[in-house]
Amino acid sequence: MSMAILRRGVLLSLLLLAWGLRLWRLDYQELRGDEVFGYFFSLRPITEIVPATLALQEPHPVASYYLQHGWLAWAGHSEFALRFSSLWMGVLAVALLYRLALALQLPPPTALLATCLLTLSPYAIWHSQDARMYSMSLALTIASTWLMLEWLQHRRLVWALGYLLVSWLALHTHYFSVFVLAAQNLFLLGWAVVEPRLRTPYWAWLGWQAALALLYAPWLWRAQAILTRYSGNGDSPGLGAMLWRAGSVLAVGESTPPGQRLAWAGLAALLLLLGAMRLARGGPEQRRALALLLCYLAIPLLATWWSATQRPIFNERYLVAALPPFLLLLASALPRAASAVSIPHVPIHTVGAVSIPHVRGDIKHVRYGNRTYVVYAASVYLVALLLVTGLMLGLYRHYTDPAYSKTRGWRELAQRLSQLSAQLPADQVRIAQNFPDPTLWYYYRGPVDHVVLPPAPHAAADAQKLVAELADAGTQRILLPLQPASNWDESQIAPRTLATAFTLVAEPQVGVWPLQIYVAPPVVVTPLQVAFQNGVHLTGFALQPEQLTPGNLLTVQLAWQVEGAQLTGAEKIFVQLLDHAGALVAQDDRPLVVDPAARTQPTWGIYGILLPETLAAGDYQLIAGLYDPGIEAMPRILTDDGSDHVVLATVRR
Repeated sequence: MSMAILRRGVLLSLLLLAWGLRLWRLDYQELRGDEVFGYFFSLRPITEIVPATLALQEPHPVASYYLQHGWLAWAGHSEFALRFSSLWMGVLAVALLYRLALALQLPPPTALLATCLLTLSPYAIWHSQDARMYSMSLALTIASTWLMLEWLQHRRLVWALGYLLVSWLALHTHYFSVFVLAAQNLFLLGWAVVEPRLRTPYWAWLGWQAALALLYAPWLWRAQAILTRYSGNGDSPGLGAMLWRAGSVLAVGESTPPGQRLAWAGLAALLLLLGAMRLARGGPEQRRALALLLCYLAIPLLATWWSATQRPIFNERYLVAALPPFLLLLASALPRAASAVSIPHVPIHTVGAVSIPHVRGDIKHVRYGNRTYVVYAASVYLVALLLVTGLMLGLYRHYTDPAYSKTRGWRELAQRLSQLSAQLPADQVRIAQNFPDPTLWYYYRGPVDHVVLPPAPHAAADAQKLVAELADAGTQRILLPLQPASNWDESQIAPRTLATAFTLVAEPQVGVWPLQIYVAPPVVVTPLQVAFQNGVHLTGFALQPEQLTPGNLLTVQLAWQVEGAQLTGAEKIFVQLLDHAGALVAQDDRPLVVDPAARTQPTWGIYGILLPETLAAGDYQLIAGLYDPGIEAMPRILTDDGSDHVVLATVRR
């Protein structure tokens, strides 16, 4: 079997592996907010995508939305379908990296090794399983650089037109693609200065750059307000912090404990340095490859970092264009001894007790029989092995450890919202959000409408007006999952304004959110006349809903008359749900709160019973009563007829 056929077989195996790794558990992790944000842009008609992104100040261009729009129309709207187009782009990036390595005239083993690293890269897989533009940006910037090299070598119009189209698409996919184009131009400028014979094609190259600028100028003009006003949602690290964060994430991915990242970045930096040294000591082709790779790596990193010093926009996701040169330099660090195998009559040198062939390697004037070189090669492979170990651990955590999920809890939250709005008219329930996160809109597909509270950032007056409108419209229940929202509701406007017209009756923890449940005063009240021996009277009650469902909240509102009652101030009210055998299923206990200034008026107590997820079908008794926890012998306060509780209703599941 020839080496060419063997390499094709290895490359095909890597592409199949890349496909499998990106396909496996594609929809295991929940969609994060940015994925859903892009999804809703993609749902719009073709003619509305650009106006919508401009109107909503979307900080990214639109090419990926058009791609996803066409794909979703055919594949559907599941999490799997949403991420599938990114998977395709991730596999395409693996194939393109091999072509780029060969165009750089790197040895085929180095090209295959870099391709293998991209195949296994947790960082690349993370983005290939993410319904955003980053995987597409990776593939397009690799293709742009490869086509540039092909044009330089062949000077054919087809390569120039291909470069023009791909680069234009890259700029319409992510604005930071311009950093890769800047790296290409810096490389060619330096090359033209060093090699006078390249100055003529360099002027032609500038012509193509001018054509690209003219093609992109209309979009840049329309989006200029977004580019100048975007305030960012990242941070502004120092140069050192940026370098170790970038080195860690590009080497072993984002699924790495924070305490380990500096160590992985250090190992990667060592291999990068060795890779650069090996290329620098090679022939003219390898030195040119080194120059391009250094520009390709340094400019996206430094430009992204510098832009973040002006406003907090640094995020590891934006470094995806720097991944190809990073991996190519890592692969170049490993010594290659295969070229020595075919040399006949190899003399043998002895190092210690081990016989080692004395042959020329791939670095000038270095022999494999030299003890220093053997130690050097072993050390390099050891460092590489350690880094690959970190890579594999990052990949394992990406697939299996929920602590490194992109986001968690949305599926559970959507299910709980459906449960907590069951058996109630949809027009009497609202889901409120204290931050307009579109992720909930994707996962919750029920009939209940959403409101954003406050409707604009920090708009307390508008929030109060909206709450009053909800109360006037007869809304009986409001479900508020509280999100951290410092840029929208920093002063807790949502819960404060809801409390002015509704009563908070329960706050279960759902996923990472406290889910607050507010209810309005009852519309229909069932009258009662039950007297307790301490002079308290129960005069009415209301239930909502009247039929039980697992996981729902049974709201019980009781009207108490305390005029003339003998109270110690320690009295509490219990509301309990009992099964057919009289066993307790769920309950709520709260103090009997009496306003001294309104003892002659009925006092409403509102109680919320969270029903178990495992609630069995059948009839249940709802009872209520009074007790004084300070009386140990007989804490329950009896009614005038001697009962220790009042049967309110029989409810059915």
